Amino acid sequence: MGSLGRKAVWGAAVALWLMVPATSASASDRQGKVDRVLQEASSGSPRPVIIRVRPEAKERIRKLLPRRGRGPVFHRLISAASAQLDAREIADLASDPDVLSISTDAHVTSSASGSKGGGSATVANTTPSTDSSSSTSFNTETWPISVVQKSLGLEKWFTGSSLTVAVIDSGLTSSVDFSGRIVGFYDFVAGQGGVAMVPFDEYGHGTHVAGLIGASGASSNGKYAGVAPGIKMLGLRVLDRKGSGKTSDVISALEFVLANKDRFNIRVVNLSLGHPIYESAATDPLVQAVEAVVRAGLVVVVAAGNNGTNPTTGQIGYAGIASPGNAPSAITVGAAVTAGTDVRSDDRVATFSSRGPSWYDGIAKPDVVAPGFALVSNEVDGSTLATTYPSLIVQEGTSKYLRLNGSSMATALVSGLVAVLIEAHNYGAYQRWQAVQETLRRNQRTEYPGAPALTANALKAMLQYSATPLRNAEGVPFDALTQGSGEVNGLGALGLAYYADTTQAAGSYWMTTTLAPMTNFGGVQEPWSETIVWGTRLMRGSSVVDVNQTAWAENIVWGTGELDNIVWGTFSPEDDNIVWGTSMSWDDNIVWGTSLFFGNAAFGENIVWGTSMSWDDNIVWGTGLIGTFDGDNIVWGTMVDDTDNIVWGTLSDDNIVWGTSSNKVMVLGTSIGGGL
Repeated sequence: MGSLGRKAVWGAAVALWLMVPATSASASDRQGKVDRVLQEASSGSPRPVIIRVRPEAKERIRKLLPRRGRGPVFHRLISAASAQLDAREIADLASDPDVLSISTDAHVTSSASGSKGGGSATVANTTPSTDSSSSTSFNTETWPISVVQKSLGLEKWFTGSSLTVAVIDSGLTSSVDFSGRIVGFYDFVAGQGGVAMVPFDEYGHGTHVAGLIGASGASSNGKYAGVAPGIKMLGLRVLDRKGSGKTSDVISALEFVLANKDRFNIRVVNLSLGHPIYESAATDPLVQAVEAVVRAGLVVVVAAGNNGTNPTTGQIGYAGIASPGNAPSAITVGAAVTAGTDVRSDDRVATFSSRGPSWYDGIAKPDVVAPGFALVSNEVDGSTLATTYPSLIVQEGTSKYLRLNGSSMATALVSGLVAVLIEAHNYGAYQRWQAVQETLRRNQRTEYPGAPALTANALKAMLQYSATPLRNAEGVPFDALTQGSGEVNGLGALGLAYYADTTQAAGSYWMTTTLAPMTNFGGVQEPWSETIVWGTRLMRGSSVVDVNQTAWAENIVWGTGELDNIVWGTFSPEDDNIVWGTSMSWDDNIVWGTSLFFGNAAFGENIVWGTSMSWDDNIVWGTGLIGTFDGDNIVWGTMVDDTDNIVWGTLSDDNIVWGTSSNKVMVLGTSIGGGL
């Protein structure tokens, strides 16, 4: 991670479920149950909310909720109800000991743009495309490796044809590129709860994302085929023609996925959308829904967001991760820029890509980055994106495509890659079983029993361990809060998935061959990161992936657990922690804005912008929450007996006082930025 002075210790891993005592709630307790948007609401009129309750009390609480609009609607996945409540009703419910939290039913938007800065695209109106469901077959073997397959270092060995990805987005328009592979389409917009319909996409974002995941390439002779060109797709529409939706609809779509995972053979869920983080991951309904889906055995791939820069100054900043990108067990993906070459030495993390840590909890994100700049994929004639950004339409023969930027696009590539890894692992397991049968020389072979699936944690570990660490133009490595472990390496991760024998017991070696930790890109051997970002630590050493870790189990939340219960191998105590910042100069200003804007939503909290940060003493974030205020101070971490703890804040008009619990005081002048 470069020379950054002494190590910084990142906060303890977040506990996902808050235990609320079943007693009368004080005023502070009531406020603690309500997210910041509702706390700061100026109007007492009814507004859409999501109420999480104790499972045993759901029927009692349901009877207390007023009937307004389509509500109340209960979400069994997270033991919650969506409803419309006024300020008084919110306050009354917050006093109920069986109510765990009350959250705004936040607007979600896509994480893509045709604009230079990578923010959410604006919208107009549209007309849906027609359906094309012919069963025409194509000889894909004669086509070259597609643009996105090549960018990940993939060959055409696996296509993902044995499984289904659920694309929760603005819809999906049938075309020759998806012929015969759309297994279903359901509309959840405006609280419809999943109405079966002919596939359509008024906004155009979902179709673009689906194309990157798994377009066959039939309309481009393979050039714009997706990462997994044989995969089946389930389209779940949650974003309207303006690219906007509600959190409750996304949760309903996730519930549908879980209820129908076996029916449609769903293994991967793509969420190229999100909303600002308004509360801890422990109470965020969307995060809790994602975690529940992962616990059920699915892999959820989510966008980090496009909030990497100050929209006014262009200054790069941290803590812009969107929800549900702060879900610990999701694979959260940031965006990289490939410069259009086969080598990776000129690949960079996109400036618009959201950096970690997550707001409130300080969760280390993103997990990885993937190409997410100027990606060409399927266009929908008449869609909002196509009509708003006609200059981004790409003509290839008689077909039209759209060129977009964003962590949405990067997320789609990783979803396709995960599907390929799952298929590669399943094929490798079958081949190993066949080899055993040949060795036993049986006259009648037994039926193939299958092998345990690779879990979401195991797949994330493989993606991180094999990733290519990226550097900036000056050759300085990007830190873990910018790139996670690095840019995903399709070929490297595929090898790990193929050779992992999941029949081996937890704690034992499961790799059936030894892989050299490097991959050839454009004739240059690029070393793997050989690093896993696990909670507070950067874990290194071959045993991280050579061993079937107990940490890979479905019931383990990523980043949690006692390290002595995990067989990690070796790592360096001096560089195993996550370090904030990339340079060692106190002379560079650190800019604090008065608010952080995510699309049309604004935070009232301050955020640190800039990467020029260096610490002469260790900084301990402890278990504190990012964004917690004590008067004018922003307190990062819990003050303990460590004299290196730092309280951030004491803002004045022109400086920030950096005070420590020792006798040292550091002052940076001219460091307040206004009007973010």
